[in-house]
Amino acid sequence: MYQNYFGLQAEPFSIAPDPNYLYLSERHQEALAHLTQGLQGSGGFILLTGEVGTGKTTVSRALIEQLPESTETAFILNPMLNEDELLASLCDEFGIRYQKRSATRKVLTDKLSQFLLKANEDGRQCVVLIDEAQHLRPQVLEQLRLLTNLETHNKKLLRVILIGQPELQDLLRRQELRQLAQRITARYHLLPLTEQDTQRYIAYRLQVAGANRPLFTAAAAKRAHQLTQGIPRLLNLYCDRALLAAYTDSSPEVKPTHLNQAAVELDCPSRKVSRNNTKWLSIMGSILLFTVAALATFWYSTPSNEPLKVKNDYLSAKALAATWGLPEPSLSEPFCQWVEQYDLACAKLNQTLQQLQAINYPALLYRKNAAPLLMESRTSATIAGWTGEFLLLYQQVPVSNENDLEDWVKQQLKRHLPEELHKESSTRQLRALQVNNGLRVTGELDAATMAWLSSRSSDFGPRLTRGE
Repeated sequence: MYQNYFGLQAEPFSIAPDPNYLYLSERHQEALAHLTQGLQGSGGFILLTGEVGTGKTTVSRALIEQLPESTETAFILNPMLNEDELLASLCDEFGIRYQKRSATRKVLTDKLSQFLLKANEDGRQCVVLIDEAQHLRPQVLEQLRLLTNLETHNKKLLRVILIGQPELQDLLRRQELRQLAQRITARYHLLPLTEQDTQRYIAYRLQVAGANRPLFTAAAAKRAHQLTQGIPRLLNLYCDRALLAAYTDSSPEVKPTHLNQAAVELDCPSRKVSRNNTKWLSIMGSILLFTVAALATFWYSTPSNEPLKVKNDYLSAKALAATWGLPEPSLSEPFCQWVEQYDLACAKLNQTLQQLQAINYPALLYRKNAAPLLMESRTSATIAGWTGEFLLLYQQVPVSNENDLEDWVKQQLKRHLPEELHKESSTRQLRALQVNNGLRVTGELDAATMAWLSSRSSDFGPRLTRGE
């Protein structure tokens, strides 16, 4: 309706996944890089999560487009399958012929195994992408894990990319899926667009649709970001309706008032402006009290562990979370409890700068009468006002009980210690590890040693310096 009025050749904000309108923000490019790097590694599973409408499918389509021609790809769009249906779907996607009426699970598995072996001999890589993977049954995920058991000396013959909402992370933490969780070698949580990316997103889609001038004022683009929180799918809905509102008003451009009208028409009561000022002030007062109370318990739930308090601890935690590709931390629960849903753990330590650099994870350095300072790279300079305290995040060990943890630690110690120490006691081995790597020598599996081992056990997550 408004296309001719604004000089457009097509609908710029259709929710259909048209590849011509593909816009990769910095975060989408980073997610794509993680998936690509994961495919180049030797692992079996890669994980991409994000809230509804953040562009996970967009990233997966971009990945498919850049895969080499030698890649065999199976795309599972319907995850509501049982084990047999999954195997049959994979055979269909890979073009494997079988007798559908008489195919048993063993027949399908054998067919897939033969196909994967032949593909490897021919120099082809096989990749399975599963969208909406949070709906997969645990039994189906276990069947996928069994398929990835087929491997050569240096790589898996089948790579599986699981794409889903944050609930997928909860699913993978279940006890019966711990073996699969241990095989995830790359993971990324996709965040919504920033305000700057929202402006670029709107401008890009309008340009592709044929616009020869800006149609959204800067204030309108900012309002669109506020209403949608940078979620691309919502941006398409709001911007489309705002263009229609501007057309109805005979306005040459979209203004914030048109976005507000779109919000009302799309029935989003949480974003409507209340006409009752008394009620509004009451709500704001409640929010303020809640925020103050939440900040008081933001880091840890126990006061004895509470680090130095400064008024912008939340901003510091937000910056640390961002280095791991996490969303904004919740104010409703302690930070170190909140990160556990992403398979991360906090380590609050009091050690030297060199010992922190040995661990090699970004950290918040606590300072006297100042905000915590985020350290993202190595530095030899003295940090003014640093108390010696720091907080860092590290990847949790993918185990479910103490016995598994003990086995994991033994394996890691063997990796990093000379053979003559392998038969020594755990205390002597830990002391040797700590001495050799510049850690505080305790002879115990303390938080600093766990973080050091975690940083060397996989490439996942940020580092102060890559290649260590």
